[in-house]
Amino acid sequence: MDKESLAKALLAAAYLEGDFVLRSGKRSRYYLDKYLFSTEPEVLRGIVHELAMMIRNRLAAGVGYHRLAVPELGAVALGAGLSLELGLPFVIVRKSAKEYGTGKRIEGRFQPGETVALVEDVVTSGGAAIGAALSLREAGLAVHDLYCVVDREEGGLEAAAAAGLALRPLFTATELGIGKTA
Repeated sequence: MDKESLAKALLAAAYLEGDFVLRSGKRSRYYLDKYLFSTEPEVLRGIVHELAMMIRNRLAAGVGYHRLAVPELGAVALGAGLSLELGLPFVIVRKSAKEYGTGKRIEGRFQPGETVALVEDVVTSGGAAIGAALSLREAGLAVHDLYCVVDREEGGLEAAAAAGLALRPLFTATELGIGKTA
């Protein structure tokens, strides 16, 4: 599936219209339901393929990722798919440390000093991804690149840059032909 076909498939699978409150607290007339696109095999396969090409291009340019990182829960399917596609292990960043078992905030093996590529599904303000990046950095990992499936173009790029992250979207809202928050 080429990128244009993937954009159409993503919208067909996950674009909803109505009155929605986003994680950022903003209201929106549309919503991209990440669970609808990440649970549809052909759409997920296409997204993983395209994101993997983006990451491979950075690797070929000399960026050395030791592993991938994804915030829970929405981006876990992306992390698993990309891990299989790229042969890179991944870690999952919890919103907060669990209060049982190992009590970890970051699940999976890693060593301080490693560089990770952070992968998110949809970025609006960038809050969840920035929070994950801060947790990764507190654990001694280097994170400079934030990949996402869709940048809604509502401040996430600027917020990511302010947090020392280069936002690298597969699609922007403009490319998908969808509007901004209501």
